[in-house]
Amino acid sequence: MAGQPPRGPAPAGAALQGGARPVQPGMVPQPRPPPIPMAQQPALSSTNYSPFQSPSPPPAIMAATSPRLLVRGLPGTQTTTTPVCIPIPAQSRRARFRRCHLSRSRDPNPVPEDPQAPPDSLRVAFACGGAGGHVYSAFALADELHASLPHSRSLFLGGPAPSLESSTAAASSYAFATVPPCLPRALLAAALHLHRFRPHVLVATGGPPSLPSCLAALLLGLPFVIQDQDAGPAPATRLLAPVAQRVFLAFNAPVRLLPKRKCAVYGNPVRMSIRNYLRVSKAAAMARFFPRAGPGCEEGAEVVLFLAGTLGSPEINVAVLNMYYEMLTTKKNRYLIWQTGPEDFCEMESLVRGHHRRLFLTPFLHEMDMAYAATDVVVSRAGSVACTEILVTGKPAILIPLPTIVDDHQTKNAYIMADVMGAKVITEDELDSSSLTRIIDEVFGDEKLMAEMSQKALNAARPNSSADIICHICSLIGPTNPT
Repeated sequence: MAGQPPRGPAPAGAALQGGARPVQPGMVPQPRPPPIPMAQQPALSSTNYSPFQSPSPPPAIMAATSPRLLVRGLPGTQTTTTPVCIPIPAQSRRARFRRCHLSRSRDPNPVPEDPQAPPDSLRVAFACGGAGGHVYSAFALADELHASLPHSRSLFLGGPAPSLESSTAAASSYAFATVPPCLPRALLAAALHLHRFRPHVLVATGGPPSLPSCLAALLLGLPFVIQDQDAGPAPATRLLAPVAQRVFLAFNAPVRLLPKRKCAVYGNPVRMSIRNYLRVSKAAAMARFFPRAGPGCEEGAEVVLFLAGTLGSPEINVAVLNMYYEMLTTKKNRYLIWQTGPEDFCEMESLVRGHHRRLFLTPFLHEMDMAYAATDVVVSRAGSVACTEILVTGKPAILIPLPTIVDDHQTKNAYIMADVMGAKVITEDELDSSSLTRIIDEVFGDEKLMAEMSQKALNAARPNSSADIICHICSLIGPTNPT
């Protein structure tokens, strides 16, 4: 360059800043030496799980990071981190996937270990969420499983708190792991929990967590079964039925829409406390809900149980709000147990005139066995759990189906109940305070009708459905092997 003295030849053997040696005149440049190969990480030894082999997590649900090297810069510059693409042979790639083990990932809800459980104990995972029918069916099956096999272990996969499944699991002794609502994250979380817990079978009873849990089980090679509670199969049930081990149904009608060889009709599971409600006397139950009514209030009492659903029903609550005061005023022997749902409770409580001694107002009923023991007539939505419990307890019922549910399965449930036990059905278009009062008075005014409805319900009930389903599941699994 102009203005600069020419550079002299560099001494032999001197190293330039770039790291290359100078080229002497008449010499052919030598090729760069090959890079030193990186040491491969040893692969983790595979682990045999029973009853399926799972040596490593599936590559489809893991994100591997590219290796990085520290490259020293020129003198006077700082050290930087630069991503480098290095070709990895097949054996090293497998080792890298095994190093990225799912059980080493951070999880805010780790599955607790039971130190008292034997190593060959039966492990069953349950996926449920959303409506009470999905949640209570799963817990009824878990209760039956642990009553039959005390050393068995259960894990519940459900939505994050606040949710019905999380609160129910917190009140019980079962392990609980959350599945987020987003489908890709739900699939990854379900696969993580199932891979850690290593269940022998997954039982899906419906709700948002069931679909990703079943897909994760399918990805891990884990057998799963489905328990559908309604008169019409859910869309997820139709999708997963061909790859499920078995589909347990409550009614015969859905069989024509599913693979017949996979279907088994056993009815809906019922909680043990509901099945044993007769152990509680009506006097003790009424004293629990109406303590100010005094002793002997059960003689000639007519108790109505209003169930507005798990989350509540504005239509039912408004109808009851407009008729409860007149009913309690004109019917001196009438008592009301009113479950409003958590969303409408504060509004209903503020609108109720004082605290009547023959009215029990609550956002949610946890002691359903006590409620059924005190009740003479049930006014409820036509959800699967409500219909099943009405049949098992033999209570005359007035059903108000919710028409906005997918496939309108509550309307199907309601009219099946009308055919089976003679339940009264009121559509939402017909529902108001006068129509509800009229039908309640009609049922209480006809003792023969009440007796017929009660007997037909008991004849159609399947109180042992939980035990039958658990026995069928155990027959599918076979004897368990030590892990």
